[in-house]
Amino acid sequence: MLGRATTTRVFRLAKTASRLVARAASLGIALLALTAWSQAAAAEMPGLLFYLSADRNLTADYAAGEAVPNFADKVEIVGDGHRAGALSAQDDVVLSWQAPGNISAQRGTLSFFWRARYPLGEAPFPIFRVAFADHTSWDMAWLRIDYNGHGFDAFVTDANLARTRVSFTLPTLPDKAAWTHLAFSWDETTGVRLYVNGKLAAGKDRVAVYDVGLDQFGPTSRVVSPHQVQSRYNFMRGGDLDELKIYDRALAEGDIASLASDVTPVLPATTPRDLNVAATAAEWALRYGWNRKGDLPAPLASPVTRVRKVEFTDARDLKEWMWKATDGIAETTWPGVYNRSRLPGRNDGLNLPDWNVYVEGGKALDLTLPDEAWNHLEFQGAAFGTLSFVAAGQDGRVILARRAAGQERTPYQFASPLTGGKLTFTNVQQETPIQEIAAYNITPGTEPEGSTKLSYTVRASATPDSPDLDGLNAFIRGRYPADEQASVVALPEGAPVTKRPVDPARHLPLVHILIPYEFGASPPARPLYRSWGYGWENMHDALDGIAIDLPALNLKTAPGEVIPLNIQVKDPIWPERNLMDVSVSVRPGEPRTLWLDTRDRLLPNQSLYLTIASAAPDFDAKALDGARIRLVFKPREAGLAEHITDRLNQAKDNW
Repeated sequence: MLGRATTTRVFRLAKTASRLVARAASLGIALLALTAWSQAAAAEMPGLLFYLSADRNLTADYAAGEAVPNFADKVEIVGDGHRAGALSAQDDVVLSWQAPGNISAQRGTLSFFWRARYPLGEAPFPIFRVAFADHTSWDMAWLRIDYNGHGFDAFVTDANLARTRVSFTLPTLPDKAAWTHLAFSWDETTGVRLYVNGKLAAGKDRVAVYDVGLDQFGPTSRVVSPHQVQSRYNFMRGGDLDELKIYDRALAEGDIASLASDVTPVLPATTPRDLNVAATAAEWALRYGWNRKGDLPAPLASPVTRVRKVEFTDARDLKEWMWKATDGIAETTWPGVYNRSRLPGRNDGLNLPDWNVYVEGGKALDLTLPDEAWNHLEFQGAAFGTLSFVAAGQDGRVILARRAAGQERTPYQFASPLTGGKLTFTNVQQETPIQEIAAYNITPGTEPEGSTKLSYTVRASATPDSPDLDGLNAFIRGRYPADEQASVVALPEGAPVTKRPVDPARHLPLVHILIPYEFGASPPARPLYRSWGYGWENMHDALDGIAIDLPALNLKTAPGEVIPLNIQVKDPIWPERNLMDVSVSVRPGEPRTLWLDTRDRLLPNQSLYLTIASAAPDFDAKALDGARIRLVFKPREAGLAEHITDRLNQAKDNW
């Protein structure tokens, strides 16, 4: 543990930096001062993502993401904190900070001092919330710490609606003026731990998928979510918080004890995960569906393979239109959330009504397909049961597959293509959800000529520094841990290139591919690119699909094994939604071309983004260097039908 002298030096650094920021503001260089403080704080306290001392204001002393609150009403700084100042939330407080970058869903630790301010009784109330970026639940609560009427509850919600929840009964309720240290840690490979005043109070060992998008976090509210932050009705209970810290890992019990004693723990630098470590390999394989021996996606056999997205025309649970398992957003599910369901951890003392789910819902999902061929299904979520099919105009039902429990992602490739008809998933456990299910037709094919094409080459050594990529770069930094942030930029031939410094960090085998929508913009204080332009800015025609020439991947595999890949094409208006998400495999040393026949889209003046992940530990950005990408367009009139249908369904789904 750091001694008080070292700890004091860290916080003195914060105050010095604060004065530096104030002084620098008049010189127009406040950002440089903040950056200096951020780097210094990160060096002194590795693993820290967010720190709010609340000594002076509500702006975080250090934040890997956004430091300034998103909402801040009915809250003030008081002088009698646990250490110096503290934030004091009124009963109807509206207070939250942005989650991206400041907290990671896969693992982490939340630590703070809390004061009740009113006498504690039997009525439960929330103390802290963290929200999903999107979800099927009304309150979108991903993490919550509560006073439960006799002690504390804490949970995180996995990607499949179940909550890893722990509870603790206090032997004696704390006085209203007493400060209590609370810490809660989570890790999708080990489970959760709740600490009270530096001591382990409760824990649960569990392997689950916590990898989801997060939106905001804040104290003592009825709702912290993307659509609103508020404290109303019977959720009117303020309180005081001090020394709020969020770490990028589940801290050990000794480190929690240090935090409870006002001593900053000595943590090693964040170590990138490694697929050669069994727990990490299992975590990665479960997420992408590569955890079943002998059940990897079939290798691409043709030089050019067409992957056609076959969109469902209807999705029904009984008579309810239910698009959330087919909307491209893994965080939204079929069925909707049953707050009093039989899923682990869902039933508690702070349930909100189930407004969007039939009591008989969640037993079967009927999906209608258009009159075209399909031979592949991508199934994501914990639901287990039977996939059956009825051909159009017929009565006989055929069992296509039986899905086992304990899975996150399962691709199904059928030897003989099916045409149209109705697909039904019959659930064994009623409330267990499908996150996403999608149909494809994967066949040998050719890339269409199109009305026009834009051609790009992946340059692993180029910096993705175009201002048109700022939003996507920020999204990647906020949504993914540092070891999942490897990115490349795809550039047209002859485009200006800024060489990036060599990145010594080790990354997991996931590469983010960014394509700027135009090349007229230049980074600040850099030579102008405006004499060089290329892109789809104000393109009249519609995107038909994306062709990718994958280079021969010479990666480490066992003899005779293939290299599985997961390819996701992100919605150009919102990267939390996938336009396409498909699993394939390639053989080592075999180049392959994929014609990704996505749903047609009228592209906005926004950049494109796709990801490729692999099970091969040595898959990285360099493995994709030189890959060629072509955006194929079709006449606007030909692309309007799919574009309009999908956007209307997405609007209805959101409503």
